Amino acid sequence: DTKLPPTNPPPHPQPTLTDFATTNAPSDIEIIIDQRELNSSITKQLASNENIQIKLETLSVGDYILSDRVAVERKTIDDFLDTLVGADRSLFDQVKNLSQNYSRPLVIIEGEGSLYSKRNIHPNAIRGALASLAINFGASVLRTSDEDDTAQMLELIARREQISTGRSIQIHGSKSQKTLSEQQEYVVSSMAEIGPITAQLLLSHFGTVEAIMSANEDQLQQVKGVGKITAERIKKITSSSYSP
Repeated sequence: DTKLPPTNPPPHPQPTLTDFATTNAPSDIEIIIDQRELNSSITKQLASNENIQIKLETLSVGDYILSDRVAVERKTIDDFLDTLVGADRSLFDQVKNLSQNYSRPLVIIEGEGSLYSKRNIHPNAIRGALASLAINFGASVLRTSDEDDTAQMLELIARREQISTGRSIQIHGSKSQKTLSEQQEYVVSSMAEIGPITAQLLLSHFGTVEAIMSANEDQLQQVKGVGKITAERIKKITSSSYSP
């Protein structure tokens, strides 16, 4: 009998992102989320997925950690464009810190429509900012249409990192000690989700966190940026009985 030469088995195909988007995906992926993203629908969507374990942390670097090398800064289109008109220059500092602590930094710009038609900003300014993120900081920039799209993108990348390559998930970056004023701003800004700018205005007006807590609605509304609804929310939080 003539013996046929042994044949090598066909090579196993390289997995693609689509392979990790199946409904029967393994449940052993984890995503670490910054506490400040707690109330976003992204966090709620990820938490409702039984295939994902989420862990909330106060992160000094990044909004989402997907592996030991991938961390994500999420910005809306408005957030991103604010960096170009002087309203908020923190993005580049954040991405610099991201690139110093993770070898695969990602920036997600979230929102429908073109970056170039949203505001009256010269296209070259936008191109320059995108180029700076990529060239100066080595960050990949991804676009998503909304929070639902962002949540799916985060899951897909985390699954690729943790299952395809077997990478662990790890927090990098040291937590810097906040000054007293920064701690005061943090406490006030997290109250009723009023944000850092209004928190600074409230503290400048009233002087202490205690005085803000004790102020009535009319007094709170004397501060720029605090309207009737915000004042009502602050008073509801500070005066309501705790009910776990």
